[in-house]
Amino acid sequence: MTAIFIDTSAFLAISNKKDEHHEEAVEFLKSIMDGKRFTRIVTSDYVIDETVTRIRFAVGHGGAVGWLKNIEASGVLEVLRVDEEIFERSIELFKKYSDKSLSFTDCTSFALMEKKKIMHSFTFDGDFEKAGFVKYP
Repeated sequence: MTAIFIDTSAFLAISNKKDEHHEEAVEFLKSIMDGKRFTRIVTSDYVIDETVTRIRFAVGHGGAVGWLKNIEASGVLEVLRVDEEIFERSIELFKKYSDKSLSFTDCTSFALMEKKKIMHSFTFDGDFEKAGFVKYP
C-alpha cells in the first residue's frame, strides 16, 4: 500500500481560503481522495496538535473545534501516534539537523515516516525534501 503523510502546512492550506497554496492544496487533496495514487492517507498526533493550535490562534476556538470535527468525520485519515521509540528517534533527528530550522514536530513526522516506510508527503514545507522524502504537490 502506498501511503502519503499529510503535514501541518497542507492542512492549513486546505483550511484557509486566504492561504497562498489553498487552491493547489484542495486540488491535490481531491486527487488523493480517489485512492488511485495513494491507498493510505496518514498524519500524526503531533501534526494534529500543531495544526489545531495554529488554527486556534489564527481564527479562534470555534474554527479549531470545527477543524477537529471535520478530521474526525473524514473516516479516511489514519493518525499515527508518537510513542517512546519515535520520541527518542525524533530527538536524534532534531540534534542531527542542527543546521536546519526544523520544528520538533517535523522530526516526529520524519521518524514516523522512516519507521512506517512512508516516502511521500503532502506538504508545502521544503524540509521534507531535504530530509529525503518526496514532496507533493
